[in-house]
Amino acid sequence: MAQYDGKILMIDDEQDLLKLSSSILRREGFAVETRSDAREALALLRDESFDIILLDLHMPEMSGLEFLRRFNVRERPEEVLILTAYAEVQSAVETIKLGAYGYLAKPFNAEEILSHINNIRELQKLRAENEHLRQAQGAGLGMVGETEQMRQIYRLVQDVASMPLPVLICGESGTGKELVAAAIHRASDRAAGPFVRCNCAALNPGVLESELFGHVKGAFTGAVRDRKGRFMEADGGTLFLDEIGDMEVGLQTRLLRVLQEGEFEMVGSTKTHKVDVRVLSATNRNLTQAVAEGQFREDLFYRLNAVTIEVPPLRQRKGDIPLFCHFFIDRLNDRFNKQIQGVSKEALACLEAYDWPGNVREMENAIMRAIALARGREIEVEDLPTTVVENTGLHLREEPVADSLFHEARQRFEEQFIREALEKAGGNISQAAQQIQLGRRNLQRKIKQFGIDVSQYSRWS
Repeated sequence: MAQYDGKILMIDDEQDLLKLSSSILRREGFAVETRSDAREALALLRDESFDIILLDLHMPEMSGLEFLRRFNVRERPEEVLILTAYAEVQSAVETIKLGAYGYLAKPFNAEEILSHINNIRELQKLRAENEHLRQAQGAGLGMVGETEQMRQIYRLVQDVASMPLPVLICGESGTGKELVAAAIHRASDRAAGPFVRCNCAALNPGVLESELFGHVKGAFTGAVRDRKGRFMEADGGTLFLDEIGDMEVGLQTRLLRVLQEGEFEMVGSTKTHKVDVRVLSATNRNLTQAVAEGQFREDLFYRLNAVTIEVPPLRQRKGDIPLFCHFFIDRLNDRFNKQIQGVSKEALACLEAYDWPGNVREMENAIMRAIALARGREIEVEDLPTTVVENTGLHLREEPVADSLFHEARQRFEEQFIREALEKAGGNISQAAQQIQLGRRNLQRKIKQFGIDVSQYSRWS
């Protein structure tokens, strides 16, 4: 039964090897093309692409080395695996500098070539997953998500970015409203200008007025020098006013004037300043209700509300939770010096069952805690915050202490097993990987995980 898939081009002037190897690869499920002349292969590659190229180094008309010099590996999707005799290993090393994946010494058996090809396909799948994740992050907009709700937001962001209109971004706290504002700025013709933030809920009205409009020396006690406000700092760019619904009504009047006329006075001054600023605002409040209750100016509401973007809470787009897991793990691994590769099925079930009242911000904190506590290569249920687990209807696995002891015992056995393989192979990682039937890259990750010094097993040390 076929185990693999993919399209392979094999280039070698040894007809018997071509016939035998291509037969093996086809039997394993690969689509295989063969060429005995590297020049013919180059011509074929002008019209077709492959997943893997198996390339012999020593050929009469054009060598594998010359083929690589003419074939720009780094700008092509194919991975090139060099087939070489032991005497040509130095040349094979040179091909790696030209972008080849690696080399396989002749003579080789079916198991060896399939092992190398399997490693290459794993690498390519990982790259494809990373590219999928990159595209899911708002098609380069800096946001994460691929649910239909998020796709609608991406379309809105692209549509309104080039329009000189104020945009009101609504949603619960922690949903990523600031990321939407930043994405609009980056996609606009103001991207080269500043993106300035101001949280209207974090400051009292007097301080907020000075923050927005600036002040002159002596305007109030403590004003020992002139100070620019956020509007001046954002001139030529974008000003993001977060929690606009908490702005005091008197300040709303001043803000309305800037939006209508593009001018204002600094606190303590009568001199009028003109600015060219696009205002984006966000709120977690119901501004329509605030207007009805007299807490928000109706004219300002309509001025800010030229376009509205609603950011859904995380509980309404749980399909994005696996993406957020990958995103946060990739971002936080370096900070914690960890090599977490994913989330167990049980832990992911907990994350998807939880309602996330704190939205994405709460989830980031949960993943941060889990990475810090995780002992293995995956985040497990016991690594998650208790509040997440207890509020899902799911429970920790029974006897977590016993699980922990078993995990530690398994880790000790795995480390000893790898050390013995390295000792038998004289420190040669490729040979050790073949002995224990583990991919070379996976073995390298294990060696790093256990802190094994490979040099101590080298027969030449």
